[in-house]
Order: sequence, then structure tokens, then C-alpha cells
Amino acid sequence: MKIIYFGSTEDSIYTLDILKNNNFEIFAIFTKKSKSSGRGLKTNLTSVEKYGIKNKINIKKPNTLKNNNEIINYLSEANADIFIVSSYGIIIPKKILEIPKYGVINIHPSLLPKFRGPSPVASAILEAEKFTGVTIIKLDENMDTGPILEKSHKVSIGENDSASVLQEKLFKMGSDMLPGILRNIEQGNQRFISQNNNKASITKKINKIDGKINWNENDIEIIRKVRAYDKWPGTFTFWNNKRIKIIDVIKTQIDSIEKPGLVQFIDKKIYVSTKNRLLEIKKIQFENKNVMSADKAINGYSDLNGSSLD
Repeated sequence: MKIIYFGSTEDSIYTLDILKNNNFEIFAIFTKKSKSSGRGLKTNLTSVEKYGIKNKINIKKPNTLKNNNEIINYLSEANADIFIVSSYGIIIPKKILEIPKYGVINIHPSLLPKFRGPSPVASAILEAEKFTGVTIIKLDENMDTGPILEKSHKVSIGENDSASVLQEKLFKMGSDMLPGILRNIEQGNQRFISQNNNKASITKKINKIDGKINWNENDIEIIRKVRAYDKWPGTFTFWNNKRIKIIDVIKTQIDSIEKPGLVQFIDKKIYVSTKNRLLEIKKIQFENKNVMSADKAINGYSDLNGSSLD
């Protein structure tokens, strides 16, 4: 079976390995463009690009697929049997969905129809879900509404699971499901089950401002936000008009009697008042500095004690 793969994150490497190790032909990889960084705005290759180069697979990095006749012609002429999408980050238009013989299938990290849309993993954490899972679907022109090929078993969401940890787990599960599904498709044995739209829920696109901490919230709400937004956009607050990132926090049993946002150094630990309890900050990152542990922050930023975070 000849495959064109669409994926942009680190999780894509595992998926590509699964396909390759099961003797599927990966004709091309579509991925998002690398971002330039550093003083000279040097373009660094992503892990997906490096994988393609190492394995001599064609790499395509279009900014958009919409109304892109060059890409449409390329995909048509490739004569691939199926397209596989996994954490790609670019909308695939109907014209492209109609190209391959067996259509386009997608690894979606939720138990559809729950948590359709762009942020299923973060949303599951923010909404205090106990379980999640992964669904393989055939894409249609709407967002995550296509027929279901297979669902995983329920996956417990641990109290300390971050979005990046949970997402890696789910995409690995979804990738492991692919070989059997692809063989069933090829043999004409794969079932396609329509989703129950009455049970659907939609997630929103996460924006940078979503990561700003509101210290007037309950401690558990802030903890969930830190876990849900660990990879993007990160959680942050302001101190002396400078942005600082809150990397890791843990709950305490200490009631908060001070104004929310007040910082206190107690027994060589950093605590911040919330609406109901103190939160302990384990790791923090000051503007233009590396991530540091609480004890190093206490030693280097003594004036943080007694100040207020906005």
C-alpha cells in the first residue's frame, strides 16, 4: 500500500516508524515549515524533516493546501492508495480528500464524537476527564465528523499527566492500530461506523493568551491549566511588568487567607495564594532566563517574596 503521510509533531516519528516497519511504502511526507530562530534566523530542521531525509522520503512543506494547484497536481500524480494524517496542523480541503483511492484517515486523540476539533487532549485535562482514548476516522470536509474505523480502549488520565505526556501516549496507541486497519482496508474488510452527532462536543483553538494564569481561580483549576498548556502556549503570569512562566506546580492543603497572587517563601519553598489554597511552585522561568527550580529562584530572586503576581 502506497501512503502519503501528513504530520508535524514529534509524535509523527513513531507513526512513521510503525508504517515503515510494517512494510508500507511512504511515498512522501507533508509537514509544516521549520521556524527560523537565533540571531541569524537560522532554519533548523524538524524531527520529521530529518526522518524524511534519513529514509530518503520526499518532503513537502506548503504553507497551505487550500487552492494550491501545484500540490493538488503532485498528490494526484503520486497515485497513492491512502493519505494518513496525524497532528499535521494544516486544514486539508475537500479536493485533496477526494484524491486517494481509499480516502484520508486520521489519528484523533479522543474518543469521538467527544472532543472534536483542535485541542482534544488539553480540553480533556481542563475538563477534569477521568478517561480519554484515540479514534481512527476517515476524514470528510467537516472537522472530525467522518466515519469511525476503530476506537481504542479507555485510557486513564493521571492526576499529574501533562498534555504532552498524554498526547504522546495516545498517538503511539493510534499508530499501533494503523497496520491492522490498513490491511483491512486493502482487503475490503474494514467497517466504517457513522458518528452520533447528538453526543458530539467541540474543542476550541488554543491561543497564547489562554495560558495567562488567573490567581483568583481555585488551585485545582490553575493546576489543570499548567498541565493542559505545558507544550503550548505554556502558563505565565507577570511580576514587575515582566512575564514569567510557571512550569510546574503542586497542590497543598494550606488554606489561602491572603490576596490571590501573593508570593510567600516558606521553609525554602515558593507558595502563591489562589482563591482557596496556596499553590507550591516547583519550577519557574523568569524572562530571558532558563527554567529553574524553586530553591534556585529563592536564592536568585529574594525580592519575589511578598510581591504580587498579576
